[in-house]
Amino acid sequence: MFDHRLVPRVEEFKYRDRTSIMLDIMSTIRKHPIGKKKTQIMIGAKLNHNQTQKYLGFLVSEGLIYLCDGRIYRLTDKGLDFLQVLEMQRKQLRF
Repeated sequence: MFDHRLVPRVEEFKYRDRTSIMLDIMSTIRKHPIGKKKTQIMIGAKLNHNQTQKYLGFLVSEGLIYLCDGRIYRLTDKGLDFLQVLEMQRKQLRF
């Protein structure tokens, strides 16, 4: 017989997938009304410098975030919509 209590919860997995990392980055940016600097995003999303560079570059190229004044990252409308979809999916996957 299968015991559901032995199945780990999603939060117990050691590594994050790419979607979770993007969600963490965009959530960090959204928390501040004027946006966030790269270092603040690194800390908020728990990433190193190289990871932060790669993900920010990808998110900018996809039009989900943009760089304002050369230092501040902000969500685009498309990014905000995408973030809301990811958050809804994350809630549905929690047991």
